Amino acid sequence: MKQLDFGRYSSTEWKEFKRIYREMFWDELEERSIREATRFLQEEINAEFDLQIGALWYERTGSRRDERNGSRVRSYEIKGGRVAELVIPRSRKLDIRFTVFDKWERVQPRVLTAMLKAYLLSRGSGCAREIVEAFGQSGFSRSFLQRLVKGFEGRLRSFHERRLKPWPYVFIDGMAVKVFDSQHVKEKVVIIAIGMDDEHRSEILDWVVAESEDEVSVRGLLIDLKRRGIVALRLFITDDSRGILTALRLEYPHTARQLCSFHKISNIQRHLKDISVRAEILREAGDIYQLSSTRSEAIERLREFSSKWKGKEPEAVRLFRHGFEDTLRYFDCPQHMWVSLRTNNPLEQLIGKLRDWTKRYTRFHGQTNLELALYTYVCHKNGELVPESAQQQEEMVNQIPTLIVA
Repeated sequence: MKQLDFGRYSSTEWKEFKRIYREMFWDELEERSIREATRFLQEEINAEFDLQIGALWYERTGSRRDERNGSRVRSYEIKGGRVAELVIPRSRKLDIRFTVFDKWERVQPRVLTAMLKAYLLSRGSGCAREIVEAFGQSGFSRSFLQRLVKGFEGRLRSFHERRLKPWPYVFIDGMAVKVFDSQHVKEKVVIIAIGMDDEHRSEILDWVVAESEDEVSVRGLLIDLKRRGIVALRLFITDDSRGILTALRLEYPHTARQLCSFHKISNIQRHLKDISVRAEILREAGDIYQLSSTRSEAIERLREFSSKWKGKEPEAVRLFRHGFEDTLRYFDCPQHMWVSLRTNNPLEQLIGKLRDWTKRYTRFHGQTNLELALYTYVCHKNGELVPESAQQQEEMVNQIPTLIVA
């Protein structure tokens, strides 16, 4: 028997032949499935339309409820791909609904969640469409993306209204942002509050967007926190903002307030006469907190610090001594919490991450976009940007109207 000769590179040629054949097979199978799906959907659409108007083409009958009024061409996304050029008949008066789209499989939940994530992380429909189309889906309209985000906006409202568990320590500070309001770019302040417990667990409690870090805006945030469960706590940690301090005295008069020691130390360098001593005086001011194990020891170190520097830098020392007791409230808390509570650093670190997160936006078109961007970071940080389980994804899909796209 004569053997077949595949040439010198028979193995390579055979593998290439199998690859081409496999591609041809799957391409043909995909095309055939799309053709069958198109045929089936079109037949169901026509049948449903005839049933709802009560007559077939050119049929004259007493049961006819309306007249035909042409048609429009639309496409439909299914798991297997895009069903193009579906002819959707129109009627003159009736509002025709096609239940066939509810029976057929919609866009995969994973595709929808990927689109939602792409849109929220980029805050742009163009980027979301480009990403999703690269994975085999296509034709998503901007209005559909907006409907998809509506559910996310509902989660944001729930976040602002949720019941809060009691946190013993609350940090408050503000972050400046730019918001495009009407035809002008305005400076806004996001006043943020986070809670912390004795195990160093923390949570973003809420925020409020205001014109400035004034007493009225901060009080609004505090009243809302109090209403939702932040009632009995040990300590507030803030910087020396007058608006925050005044609001705390009014809404939480019996709660101790820890003034951030880092801000206290930083304030020294703004009032130095001799800039050459900056490193030394700041280091010694920091040692008062780092090396003291009791409140009385910290006060004694302050006396020594004042004796040394009062003659050289009287204004810096005077301001450092003023309100110094307010920076020692952390001594009333468990010792393992001292480092976390004596400064506003936990919140400052969060604000730094929020600044990095929001740099991609340059500015925000309205307060709603700003709030969505902030909440997007919260969900991303907690791994809750989109539902993770298949059941939750299916529930999200079922809340969205059937997708028919141009």
